[in-house]
Amino acid sequence: MRLTAEKSLCEEHQKTVVSKDRGTSRRHCAHNPQQKYSVRHYKLDGELVRQRKCCDYLLTNDTLKKAYFIELKGGNIDEAVPQLEEGLKLVRSELAGYEFCFRIVSSKVRTLDLQKTAFRKFKDKWGSRLRYKTDFLEETL
Repeated sequence: MRLTAEKSLCEEHQKTVVSKDRGTSRRHCAHNPQQKYSVRHYKLDGELVRQRKCCDYLLTNDTLKKAYFIELKGGNIDEAVPQLEEGLKLVRSELAGYEFCFRIVSSKVRTLDLQKTAFRKFKDKWGSRLRYKTDFLEETL
């Protein structure tokens, strides 16, 4: 896969980058307040990646060498783990030297899903680099 600037959904120093699927209220909002960071934003699932399921979006902060894998989910957040892992697998070689961060925005988070083995292992592996929230997740890059 080629993550080129011309395929990016945003401008290089965009102030706010929003990841949102049509027809839903779930969204991830990343702020670049002084527009000092060089960012790229890609729609992976269904756009750049068509042959398999992977996470919905990838946001890179090329200045700080951070990559954010974003999955917008209904109620089953345990299904997000394999999609995030697949997104990482697909672009890892292109993002050598980057720190990987994972974001899940779901319509609801069921306690049982948080206790499932796959989700717990993923959370243990990535620690604070995994964040999940219902409906809206906002952060500053």
